Amino acid sequence: MVRGLYTAGTGMMLQRRRMENITNNIANADTTGYKKDNLVSHSFDAVMIERIKDTHVVGYTRNVGPLNMGTQIDQLYVNFEQGGMEETGRSTDLAIIGDAFFVMQTQGGERYTRNGAFYVDEGGYLVDGEGNYLLGENGPLYVAGLNFSVDAAGGVWVNETFTDRIRVASFADNGQLRKEGSNLYTSLAAPLGEAEPYGIRQGFLENSNVDIAREMVDMLTVFRTYETNQRMMQMIDETVGKAVNEIGRLR
Repeated sequence: MVRGLYTAGTGMMLQRRRMENITNNIANADTTGYKKDNLVSHSFDAVMIERIKDTHVVGYTRNVGPLNMGTQIDQLYVNFEQGGMEETGRSTDLAIIGDAFFVMQTQGGERYTRNGAFYVDEGGYLVDGEGNYLLGENGPLYVAGLNFSVDAAGGVWVNETFTDRIRVASFADNGQLRKEGSNLYTSLAAPLGEAEPYGIRQGFLENSNVDIAREMVDMLTVFRTYETNQRMMQMIDETVGKAVNEIGRLR
């Protein structure tokens, strides 16, 4: 009986984490370049139940059978599927088509992003909303002002003069990337020596890959599952209470 409480309890905790994840995805549905998170769960390892100290059993033990103690979160992984393209017409807005990332210079070192909403700072460099520099092959990307163009290969032209090429990075396994906040990623492994085939579109932004309709359906499913586990706990609690208060009462 008590083990049933633990099983239902772990189910409720798992659904709570799922709800938090879904809420975060919905909250970032309009965030440029955001990639949705997915939770993967698995059941706890089954425990073999044995009778011990049983003098009627040779060897004093007997296998009763396996018992599962519920579910737990296995991992949180990011879905890096390409988001839709939205035309903005702003020269500082850039979007990557393909499996690649912009490389940013931050106070903590190089970071990676799919968010191409950049601005020109007072020094004439392209920066993101946090003031981090977009890197070219020769360092922070200098464009002087708004009168610049970017070709599909990432080449930057200022007043029709080639100045630098936007630096992009690809990884053998995007699962090595970890979200760090502000739509930036850090990597547990070094990027590939040469980026995967990609293209850059100026005047466009990549939308998030969150499907609001799908998230709402998942939210309802999580709510119902949580509700079911809650009712199971109540039923088990009532049964245990009845056993203690009525069946075990001395008359």
